[in-house]
Amino acid sequence: MAATSISAANLKGGFGSSFHGSWGSSTMGEDHHALMAKSAVRVKVASKPVRCQPMMKNVNEGKGLFAPIVVVTRNLIGKKPFNQLRGKAIALHSQNSASRLERMQSKDKG
Repeated sequence: MAATSISAANLKGGFGSSFHGSWGSSTMGEDHHALMAKSAVRVKVASKPVRCQPMMKNVNEGKGLFAPIVVVTRNLIGKKPFNQLRGKAIALHSQNSASRLERMQSKDKG
């Protein structure tokens, strides 16, 4: 008669075990510290934090009633002349508002 060896791999159903490793490589066994040392993440911290420059941006840019006119004017005359014109318009508007406020206050007094 010939000698026959039987192993668990040759069985149809197998043993139904979920263990597919060796006892020496378990995460809580004797190799635990070695595995933790390999998987440790080292982070280098900069001496000074990097700060981004604050960015002033109009969140409503391009959404207003006159936005198309403003964009076309800025593109036609350039940014610098446009900003100068814009500054003059804001100054005139402020003067007009202040004079209206003074007139309203003088009517209330007299």
